[in-house]
Amino acid sequence: MGLFKMSGDLFGWKNRKTGSVHQYKAADIVSASWIMTGFDAYQLRILLGPHKNDLMVRFDGFHEKNFADLSRHFEAHFKVKLQRGQQAYRGWHWGDVKMEGNNLQLTVDGCAAFDIHAQEIAQVTTPSKNDLAIELIQDDTRDQQEDQLLEVRFYQPFAGDDDAEGPLQQLKQKLVKKSGVAETKMDSVALLNDVPLLVPRGRYEIDIGRRALKFHGKSYDYTIQYSSINRMFLVPRPNSPHVNFILSLENAMRQGQTSYPFVVMQFDSESVHSVDVNLEPAELQQRGLEKLIEGTSKNAQSSVEVCLAGF
Repeated sequence: MGLFKMSGDLFGWKNRKTGSVHQYKAADIVSASWIMTGFDAYQLRILLGPHKNDLMVRFDGFHEKNFADLSRHFEAHFKVKLQRGQQAYRGWHWGDVKMEGNNLQLTVDGCAAFDIHAQEIAQVTTPSKNDLAIELIQDDTRDQQEDQLLEVRFYQPFAGDDDAEGPLQQLKQKLVKKSGVAETKMDSVALLNDVPLLVPRGRYEIDIGRRALKFHGKSYDYTIQYSSINRMFLVPRPNSPHVNFILSLENAMRQGQTSYPFVVMQFDSESVHSVDVNLEPAELQQRGLEKLIEGTSKNAQSSVEVCLAGF
């Protein structure tokens, strides 16, 4: 709960409980909508421009009697017409998806159902050619009693030709570009192929970057920032030739409704591997690494990750 205020060139909201203030400039407004959300319950929805990253801000708790005053103020001072809009209410689970700036929008029967800003996206994966899964960033500062949207999935009944790039793949590429979730791939230091994972189960290609690890699987991709790694463990398995390399995460990875606070990799303790490290000689010396690291798989591969993560 809070207080909404407007002046000649500013508008914003103040949280009554915490005192935090969210303030915006009227010059940044692209459009403003008046949306009915219930019986005599309305939402003021304001879209800001590209220089504000196409941010959509919402203010709830208005009544029909507030519309006239708000509309006059918007036109007189902000030079923006407050348009009446309609929220999708039919309960349909299908609709039209499109990108509007940095916002992914779903409309049902011509009415807005929901939208997701690209900066709220943590991962974008295609579990199959007909599915697109969008994982959202978890807000650890929120009230634990409040619900939070963590994942959205889209299904396309007919993906078309297997060799053609379908709408889901095109949408995925747009989301990846807008959200920046693939930036860590661009500065690869080392690449580990066909690494078996026990948690989450599967075989993954691990792209070791300067800031993060990128796991590429058959159906899922994951990104783990080094800053989110709490601990690393190298644990031999009793009565087994295998060794487990374990990452303990501050922010658990998610796959659907399942969360993974640990990532468990499995290596053969006796097999020999080599890892090429793509760093300049000065940085190799600084981090205590060599251009070509050879040895048992558990030592060669884990040493690169440990050094880059700062452990």
